[in-house]
Amino acid sequence: TMSKSALDLLNDLIAELENAVESSTVKETASNKKEAKEKLPVPPKQPKVKAESKKVAAAPTPSDQKEAININAIDLRVGIIRKVTKHETAEKLYCEEIDVGEDAPRAIASGLVPYYSLEQMQDRKLIVVCNLKARNLVGFKSHGMVLCASTVDENGVHRVEFVDPPASAKPGDRIVAEGLVAIEPFSPSKVDKSKAFEVVAPDLKVDHEGVAHWQGYRLVCLTNGGTGAESCIAPTLRNANVA
Repeated sequence: TMSKSALDLLNDLIAELENAVESSTVKETASNKKEAKEKLPVPPKQPKVKAESKKVAAAPTPSDQKEAININAIDLRVGIIRKVTKHETAEKLYCEEIDVGEDAPRAIASGLVPYYSLEQMQDRKLIVVCNLKARNLVGFKSHGMVLCASTVDENGVHRVEFVDPPASAKPGDRIVAEGLVAIEPFSPSKVDKSKAFEVVAPDLKVDHEGVAHWQGYRLVCLTNGGTGAESCIAPTLRNANVA
């Protein structure tokens, strides 16, 4: 074989040196990258956050809702005054015994002396609020109240008169607001605690024909075992309050 010239040998040596340098550079670069990677700070492992499920509040049930108060929560009944006397010391009070269909008449006091005579009170048919808590009126324990219309006329005179039940009504017949949901009357303690009568009383009125209403619902007497429904009427007062 032909021997290589000095120039060829020199070129071969240069090529070997270049290859050696290139190989060394590649290894060094790889090593540097590895070291750099190892030196990089490792971020702390983040805890997994559990997705929070949204809780939807359940719709309130009827038992959770405050019970609505309307006039039918008040026990209005037809009564007849069986006995009446003037109070011993209170000059404006009558003391009555009123038959409301119970075993015994109810003792009720009414401030009606300025408006009715004893003769007008005796045997009078009227409407009684029967589920009020008993209270002492000048030493007389009263177990209810009678329902009257009242107004002040153009001369400034205060006028009061009974709201009359239908002529066919009997003691104990119930008075209700026609068109409202029928509910059991509240107990006296519940009426007292909820202030039910104070809630409904401002909306008790007689209209331009003297017919008694509550919030526009006509007050009717359930006669003939509840099959009849006749109006309750103030004899002469019109567009007046009832209490």
